[in-house]
Amino acid sequence: MVTTAPKPYLTGHYTPAVDEITATELTVEGSLPPELTGRLIRNSHNPKPGVTPTHWFKGSGMVHGIRLREGRAEWYRNRWVHT
Repeated sequence: MVTTAPKPYLTGHYTPAVDEITATELTVEGSLPPELTGRLIRNSHNPKPGVTPTHWFKGSGMVHGIRLREGRAEWYRNRWVHT
């Protein structure tokens, strides 16, 4: 029997998101400086469910974003990159 080790780019903090999400009124643990205002956008690999790519750079991607304003995290959204 051949067993394959889990791909390091598909486990832990790298585990792919399986759904597109829009979340509002986010809870902040601690505090955010009120002058910290803007959006943080991250584009990363994120294979779709059921697909196991053979390399980090193969497969689908996802864009994640969070909006910060006046000490609040207003929203989080993630969307698949259309390829």
